[in-house]
Amino acid sequence: MASRDEILRTAEELHVEIRATEEWQDSYKQSEDTFRALLELEAMMQTAMGEYLLELGTRAAGYVDWTRLPQPISADSGPVFNNDDPAWAREEQLLTAAVLDIIVSLIATGALAGEFIYEIPAGFSTLDEAVLEAARLHVATFVKGATVTTRKLIREAVAQSISLGEDATLAKQRLFKIINNPVRAELIAQTEPVNAYQTGYKLYAKATGAKKKTWDGLAGACALCTPLIGKTIDIDDLFMMSNGVEIDRPAAHPRCRCSLIYVY
Repeated sequence: MASRDEILRTAEELHVEIRATEEWQDSYKQSEDTFRALLELEAMMQTAMGEYLLELGTRAAGYVDWTRLPQPISADSGPVFNNDDPAWAREEQLLTAAVLDIIVSLIATGALAGEFIYEIPAGFSTLDEAVLEAARLHVATFVKGATVTTRKLIREAVAQSISLGEDATLAKQRLFKIINNPVRAELIAQTEPVNAYQTGYKLYAKATGAKKKTWDGLAGACALCTPLIGKTIDIDDLFMMSNGVEIDRPAAHPRCRCSLIYVY
């Protein structure tokens, strides 16, 4: 029987082959090497997030004071540990450890893709201080957002158990299923790698003197991205999406495959 590691590696290989056949904006595929690296890192991100959420599912019950059921809960009170509880700082450290190296590699991959596309040497690598600093900032933002979502999911799970009159055993089972969610891991893995790759792509563009950026989307882009296609703005300005949200670069939404053209 195959080990868990073997099963996960096989799943990663399958992930790469499937994603390679999907529609991406053309610049992602200009370099076979960086495109392959992006897909492999995306697969690794899905594995890392799946394993993290599995382990978090077992820890999540410890973030609830079960003796306080069935008191009703609100956003920052009740049986779920409050936002400032040290448990959440530890949780952020665990998630950071799970994804930091992958994000560093993704940012470096985006920078290397820029070097291939624009043919201006810059010498970025995973050891470059600019890449490492960008990764630290990127991961900090991602981890804080993911932890907020986790707290929300835990509160909602506990509230649902209370409304259904479940005892602690059933409530813990419900909580585990909600937290250990492979769909969430997949969604993160198909969004954050593009975010990190594009971070590296812009890092390269700024380092080599680009002044503006143009949104470059897929032929069948979504309603959010289609109005942005062909729009050119200063490199540090923000694109305004149709929903009123301002963004610096893709991903504009989960599973976004748009990119940018940098103007020198």
